[in-house]
Amino acid sequence: MVDLASESPEPLRRAAQLRARSRTLRNRLAALAESIAAVEEESARVHRLLAAQGGALAEGAREHAERAEAVAAKERAEAERWRTASPD
Repeated sequence: MVDLASESPEPLRRAAQLRARSRTLRNRLAALAESIAAVEEESARVHRLLAAQGGALAEGAREHAERAEAVAAKERAEAERWRTASPD
């Protein structure tokens, strides 16, 4: 095992910087996934309104809404995964 006390502080400082950078990137990815989820939820809402109006395109609008809701759920789960990801 390497005695870290005898090591130069530079590699330890660099490792700390890289861990901080990794944490920042994970947080950004989580925020991005949340943003995608919000857009998909809005898309689902609009498609549900269109489906409620009936007409020839109602079934397609319902299908789009279901897909958008599924994507939103997936993105929310991905955001949570990034937030709880281990730095190792």
